[in-house]
Amino acid sequence: MKTLLALSILFCAIALPALGELTDADLDKIRLIVKASENSLKEHTKSEIESSETRMQSYVDAKIESVKTPIAWLIGILVAMIAIIGLPLAILTIFLGWRSIKDNAQEKQIEVLTREIEMLKQQRTVNP
Repeated sequence: MKTLLALSILFCAIALPALGELTDADLDKIRLIVKASENSLKEHTKSEIESSETRMQSYVDAKIESVKTPIAWLIGILVAMIAIIGLPLAILTIFLGWRSIKDNAQEKQIEVLTREIEMLKQQRTVNP
């Protein structure tokens, strides 16, 4: 029974500070502490976001740089392939154009000679 009484008194002594009310000064102190922790949390979060953005930007820049070289090689290979295919076609086109001009000149010459032959035939038939 003595232990029960001693424990009851001990528990009541522990619970006595819990019955105290907060004053306006205590509430103001709590508000100041909360605001200070919010401000420091905002600053900490802001600095974390900035450092994260910096790390992300450097990572993205590194990835872009690593992709630029293979793309440049692919563009070079594509240009070389176009040149390899296009050069013979250009040469062939130039050759055919030159040949066409030469054929036109020969056709005109043949036409002139044909007229002369016809004219000579007419003169021969008229002068027998």
